[in-house]
Amino acid sequence: MNARIVWQVWRRIMREPALQEAVFGARPQELERFGLRGEAREAALAYGAQADRARWFVVNYRYRLANSFLNALETGAPMVLRALLAKGCDLRALGEQFLDQHGWKDYGPNVYTYCRDALRFLSEHAATETPYGLRQLIGLEGAGVELLLGVADGVPATPAGLARTPWAAYYHSDARLSAWMRDKKQLGKADLAPGEEHFLVYLPDPEQALKFALLPPRALEIYRALVRPCAPGTLAGALAARGYAEHTEQDQACLRALAGYRAIEQSGQAR
Repeated sequence: MNARIVWQVWRRIMREPALQEAVFGARPQELERFGLRGEAREAALAYGAQADRARWFVVNYRYRLANSFLNALETGAPMVLRALLAKGCDLRALGEQFLDQHGWKDYGPNVYTYCRDALRFLSEHAATETPYGLRQLIGLEGAGVELLLGVADGVPATPAGLARTPWAAYYHSDARLSAWMRDKKQLGKADLAPGEEHFLVYLPDPEQALKFALLPPRALEIYRALVRPCAPGTLAGALAARGYAEHTEQDQACLRALAGYRAIEQSGQAR
């Protein structure tokens, strides 16, 4: 038999429960319903003839992928994972539900892509409806994962003038996430107070982990004003155009803080 066809059939058996039932349940008359004809049908019959051995490999494959759901969260969204565990969620069941939706896809080494998709799944799952703040936490760590995936694709040169960099991302929360971030033992245990908070997710260095900073109002105004790079001396005009004060006594401290977070850079200082 053609090795490629055999491999394609095996991948389908591993990923499609209904096909598994037909193959391992000795129901060859159903194989055509799955589009298996000719050599593909022969391959399925061969696996069915060794059902006990083949089933063990399928169970092992699915067990490994379900475990990888937890690993993806541990790598890219550790606070979300901790909150889910504190809440008593069945991570294996959630992982299997996620994989059912994604055809038991093996993400291989693409752990952050896996984490991004897992967070999107969790953001709409009933398990994250409570406590209040959990979905906002998913959004915050999701912003960090998107940041990492973005810089992994290559970092463009910083535009001329004063500009935002790709090393930081903004996230707005309508829950007081800072309470959980100050005391991580409380993650996922009780509702957070409602209230706006503005965060920067930033990467201090490619060799370091993501960090989070709560932005004061003036720093947020400056960051928003830099949605387009500013030529030297034009920041005040950019602030005024958005309805903000042109100057405040906090400006220099805020600019230093934003630069320290690698959120903004002056042309010629890109790293």
